[in-house]
Amino acid sequence: MRTIEKQAFSIGNDTIDYYVTVMTAKEIFEFSKVSRVDEDPKHGYQRFLSEKRAEAIAEYLNSGNIIPGAIILSAQKSAELKFAEGKLSITLIPGSFFVIDGQHRLYGSEMADDDIQLPVCILDGLDHAAEVKYFIDINSTQKGVPKTLRIELMKFLSEPDSVDATRNRLFKDLNESPESPLFERMSATTSAPGRLSLVPFQAAIDPLLNGNILGQFTYEDKKKLLINFLSAVEAALEKMEGKSNRLTTSAFFQAIFKIFDKTFNLSIMHNKNCSLASMNKIMEGIVGVDLSRHTGSNQAAINDLAAELSTLLELHSQRLGTPSDLL
Repeated sequence: MRTIEKQAFSIGNDTIDYYVTVMTAKEIFEFSKVSRVDEDPKHGYQRFLSEKRAEAIAEYLNSGNIIPGAIILSAQKSAELKFAEGKLSITLIPGSFFVIDGQHRLYGSEMADDDIQLPVCILDGLDHAAEVKYFIDINSTQKGVPKTLRIELMKFLSEPDSVDATRNRLFKDLNESPESPLFERMSATTSAPGRLSLVPFQAAIDPLLNGNILGQFTYEDKKKLLINFLSAVEAALEKMEGKSNRLTTSAFFQAIFKIFDKTFNLSIMHNKNCSLASMNKIMEGIVGVDLSRHTGSNQAAINDLAAELSTLLELHSQRLGTPSDLL
């Protein structure tokens, strides 16, 4: 039976031996296996392997990136390992180590074009219950990056004129400009009551930035158009509810921006410009909407509200009549 020898550190305690070393995925597969619930209901504890996730990791590595997370292994009774003078010797007995954490990184690294060197943590002295506990502790205490923070952090990775960069700049300026209805009513990194986060802002604004209307303007004109539009919406809400708190709710914000293009076109058609006064005249058409009917926050509810707002604008446009120069 072949044995490999690796430089390693021993950082365990009185009850558990703990070694840190470096290996390739191919080496790890020679003596390790993943104990999965779907394959071994009695003893398995790992999750089902997502091939799509492993492939994504392989592509990430092939692009020259590094994944710093360690593969955590647990030595089984059949394992043969020795540590002396800073070197760890492992006999390559198939299945003599279990993968406690990092199965997707392991499989993704094995699928990568090159032999990726992986940091490896080896625990020796765990019984089955302790292995399961470590698996639960590792995977339940990790906290993913909130989506609103991920969007905010994209500002460090975006090209200056990209949609990501433009959206984040608009978010910042609309929150910091006193003339904006969203002045100091937005939060870039967290979701908070009464504040609009980047998640609904992205969902509402990105389609417009990629569209034929807002996409044609300079940045300053984009910002001015959005302030005029939001101010008109705010005025309509004040008429309907005596306040504009609804403007910063996720569902309403996304729904109202689904009629941005229509509002713009009607303002041009009836008033030949998109000034605040012109948009106010068009936005008067939504004042009759029964907002109590629209209480959901899923995509279907957002689309339903947007559809009613769009219909009300069309009816309002008919009442305004056809401009004389179009007759």
